[in-house]
Amino acid sequence: MAHPRGGRCRPRRATKPCPPRSSGTGGAPELRQQDIRRREPAALDALAAAHSRSVEVDPLVRTAELTVVPTVSPPGLRIVGVVDAGSHRHLRDALQSVASVRGDLCLEMSRVEFLDLAGLRLLMTFARARAARHCTVELAGVPPHLLQVITLIGWDATPGLRLGAAHGC
Repeated sequence: MAHPRGGRCRPRRATKPCPPRSSGTGGAPELRQQDIRRREPAALDALAAAHSRSVEVDPLVRTAELTVVPTVSPPGLRIVGVVDAGSHRHLRDALQSVASVRGDLCLEMSRVEFLDLAGLRLLMTFARARAARHCTVELAGVPPHLLQVITLIGWDATPGLRLGAAHGC
């Protein structure tokens, strides 16, 4: 089997994976997706032992009070910390970064400590804009006190908004 960058590589087998390749740019080695359905349990254990750290996506926002990380499955954002007057711009920019994603989005909010009314308005405006494109925004893991405010104001009926599961999308 020919290696994509030249040379030879043995076909992938459960006990002898190909050696890691570098990206050619002097950076970190390439990541390879593994089909675990084609792996023996012992090979999976060896793979897990060799790669004990998980891959984390770089945050879009990282301040002292707010972190926003893009999520892949389901597509969306994980919001952690405090959303107040000092962080509205950051949240708006993070929402804008996923606005062009096709289909529904999930905003995982289980670790939001505080969300002021203006921050909540940003989320509702974002959901309405997504509804215009026939997509929804699911707010997942919304803390009970925020859920109560959303329901009391009547924003739970916002077009394009879906209140999701208590612990994630």
